[in-house]
Amino acid sequence: MTNKKYQFYLNLAGKTILSITCAAMLTLSCRQTVLASEQNSSNSNSSVSDSSASTVIGTEAAQNFAFADAGVDPLSVETVYTEYDYDDGEFLYEVDFTVEDTEYEYQIQAYEGSVLKKSIDYLGLKKSVSPQTDTSAAITLEEAKELALADTELTDEELELITFTKEKTDEDDGIAIYDIEFYTDTAKYEYEISTRTGDILELSIDYRFTAQDLANNADAARTSAGSSSASYISLDEAKNIALEYAGLSASDVTFKKAKLDKEHGTMVYEIEFYQGRIEYECEINAVTGTIIEFEIDD
Repeated sequence: MTNKKYQFYLNLAGKTILSITCAAMLTLSCRQTVLASEQNSSNSNSSVSDSSASTVIGTEAAQNFAFADAGVDPLSVETVYTEYDYDDGEFLYEVDFTVEDTEYEYQIQAYEGSVLKKSIDYLGLKKSVSPQTDTSAAITLEEAKELALADTELTDEELELITFTKEKTDEDDGIAIYDIEFYTDTAKYEYEISTRTGDILELSIDYRFTAQDLANNADAARTSAGSSSASYISLDEAKNIALEYAGLSASDVTFKKAKLDKEHGTMVYEIEFYQGRIEYECEINAVTGTIIEFEIDD
């Protein structure tokens, strides 16, 4: 009886070791499959440079680059999802993660780990200002712009190169916000700021955007408008054109919207502002500065 019991436990131990061995081999196989998938994706596109697919930084390194840029402790990350991808001529890692009530989305360059684009959504702050019981604005649009610029931590020299393409009052999930967009020579910035608290609720920075991107759009707008100019007037110039046409000054009005947009194939500035109970809406050709449409609503 003792021998049978001994043989039983011996067989059980052997099966356990075999199971552990198989699991380890399966894990190794899965890891090799993931790496092979990344390498095959790199090799399948001829537009990639001569860099070997074996030089991709890997999922764990991509996550660490994102965590470091966000300034978060990896141990505080609650959920993380990472995907190897190809987008806009770049092999990259999409790294999405959550820390407390904040969601982060990163695009990390696959070969050297630089941040290509990042978006941060402050869900906790959004909850604190919603539902909106007080609709009064605590800060002006100009103050919101200053908050956004301060958050970028750009140098004074870099701030001099800022060009605004959108600044307007909007609504997101029932929350009144200032929607602000601007760019430098090397990046495009988008901010959503609460009109009631002045908190930054959401931001996005695209480091792949360059001033040439806007210049290319200007060429298209120039062709559409039949103008010899190859660049846009600035957002401030468009606002001044609208104010002059209305016979008002900047101190007389409150701006509701000022943004660059495409209308019927032409790049235009949409300008909206009000004085007392009177609202003004103006559409201006972004290349020529010509007023396309002007409306007054009492």
